[in-house]
Amino acid sequence: MKRGFFLFLLLLAALMTVSACNGRRDTDEHEQETHAARPKPAPVATRPNLADSLQLMVRQLDTARRIGCYDEDFARLMSLHHAGAQRLAGVEISQGKDSTLRAMAQHVVKSHEKDTHVLTLALRRDPPGGQEYRPGNARDPFVRRITAALAPLRQLPPLPGNVDADFATLMQVHHRSGVALAQTELAFGRNAEVKDAARRFVRDQQQEIKQFQRWLQAYASASGK
Repeated sequence: MKRGFFLFLLLLAALMTVSACNGRRDTDEHEQETHAARPKPAPVATRPNLADSLQLMVRQLDTARRIGCYDEDFARLMSLHHAGAQRLAGVEISQGKDSTLRAMAQHVVKSHEKDTHVLTLALRRDPPGGQEYRPGNARDPFVRRITAALAPLRQLPPLPGNVDADFATLMQVHHRSGVALAQTELAFGRNAEVKDAARRFVRDQQQEIKQFQRWLQAYASASGK
């Protein structure tokens, strides 16, 4: 009798253990399903900044396709150059505090969009001819001029440390590079309409360089630098 009762207790204990294990497994599976169904937090979007915008432009200029035609290659490079200025201006518009620089940034966005459109239309009306230089030849005069024009973008001056002053500083560098690009087109290009656009780029960007310089001088005086 005692032996039968002892076996009954062992069986009961085994059944209770199995039930508990099943219950834990069901609970664990439910928690896993609930966790899997829970939406993952969205990645935090980082605010664009001036340094990243400039570096992106440099990478695009370095990897831009060049076919060996003066006018078309200039137009492609200048369009990327303009797009870089527009991104810099976008940072100033969204994060800058100075009303003068924000107005200049808005002008950059609009004028550069128009300039790019002008270049595109000019080449559509008068498509470029055959190859005029070898893009891979570092000793070619056109290649050397383009390389020299883009070099300042890799040799940046120290930045003051706030968005407004940094924007004005970088735009001076950007525009000097743009003027050198446009002067290269004037020296080598053959498309009259593209050369007219390049002549206007030189004039407009030289004027804007002076505006940025005046702003930086006033900033330095006000901050005692």
